[in-house]
Amino acid sequence: MTRKFQIFYIITGLILFMTLPVQAAWETGVKAGYDSNVNRTIDNAVSDTSLGAYLQYIREATGETRFDWTFAAALEGNAFLRNSSLSNAFITIAPGVIYFPYRSWSINLSPFLQGKVVSDKDQSALAFGAKIHLRQPLGKYFYLSEYYSFTSSRAQMDVYSFTEHALGAVAGVNWTHIFFTEIGYEFSRGDSFRTFSTTTTTSTTPSGKGSGKQHGYSSTFSTEVYKDQIGRHTIGLTTGVELYRSVLASVSYNYSIMTGDLGTSSNHMAVVSISYRF
Repeated sequence: MTRKFQIFYIITGLILFMTLPVQAAWETGVKAGYDSNVNRTIDNAVSDTSLGAYLQYIREATGETRFDWTFAAALEGNAFLRNSSLSNAFITIAPGVIYFPYRSWSINLSPFLQGKVVSDKDQSALAFGAKIHLRQPLGKYFYLSEYYSFTSSRAQMDVYSFTEHALGAVAGVNWTHIFFTEIGYEFSRGDSFRTFSTTTTTSTTPSGKGSGKQHGYSSTFSTEVYKDQIGRHTIGLTTGVELYRSVLASVSYNYSIMTGDLGTSSNHMAVVSISYRF
């Protein structure tokens, strides 16, 4: 994917944003994030903090019929404070169809397309995929949701390209009309880039268990980067509160364990955000 194509994709997305109908909801927000292992290393993780902002358009179902359509489009940018080469901007477009089989229970199928530009141009990518999302409100306060997603991403440097299947579930509680909590679990299987802070001649290099894997040198991480087939387990907790009318503050935390042929690694991720819907 060329740089000119990425720029064309972003400009096309911006034009789409300006032509979207205004009767649905718009949302904008700012956020601060922390990732304990941005380089996805096996033996010596490097952490970083990011600041971001986003603008999102959401067309939800009216609920007046069993079948309806949905649409979402998001434009987001993130600046990393320690390693600026990871700073990025992306746009996502996701049309969908929704079906209500029982009362407010819903099944939503949504393909998506995403263009991502990264300061480290090797990581810039174009991705597509689809997601099926099920949601079951249980009374006034509780709800469950389950989802499956498929993603295929093609980056400038092939070691950053990946294909992934993910399966997850979420349980939530609306404690009041302005305060909620969610806990979730996800298992995903697919490709991921991985790095090593030290060089060995055992299973952590291409001469061992990683033999034959795609790899290349990354100036962003100042080391070789390898593509690995991994399985990832993630548990997460999110809580949010409406501060004022249409203003929501939320805090989320995720812990992941990633296991592949090259070894096992883990990371902690946290995000604090404030959003406004209009």
